[in-house]
Amino acid sequence: MKTIHRYRTWLLILAALLVATALSVPAHAERGLNLAVIAHSVSTSMEAREVLRRQGWSETSNLRQADGVLVVCRSMLSYPLNSSYDSIKELDEDADFQLNISGANFHVYVYRINDDLSVDEVKHIHYPADE
Repeated sequence: MKTIHRYRTWLLILAALLVATALSVPAHAERGLNLAVIAHSVSTSMEAREVLRRQGWSETSNLRQADGVLVVCRSMLSYPLNSSYDSIKELDEDADFQLNISGANFHVYVYRINDDLSVDEVKHIHYPADE
């Protein structure tokens, strides 16, 4: 019986650590990054600002000087956006097609900007939108 109790305790500790790591968006990312931001609703814009603040990142509108793209959208899908796009415009349009006002989960993506202005996913997490 003590073994089962100890096992459950370890599982709860592990689950708490995983949740804390997942909500740090992304836990290993560099501080001081300048990111272009795509967020098409009030709630996704607010969440994007919170992610930027929490990570120590700043927003830039100059794509040539951006270190990457932060995208926040809402959806009930597990992976609403693709892992790569031929252009930032395609990424922006795809993010705009999501259920950004009523989707059950926030999806936070960080994309790397390539020399040809295509983008590749670096990180994606999702968590409930508590509204």
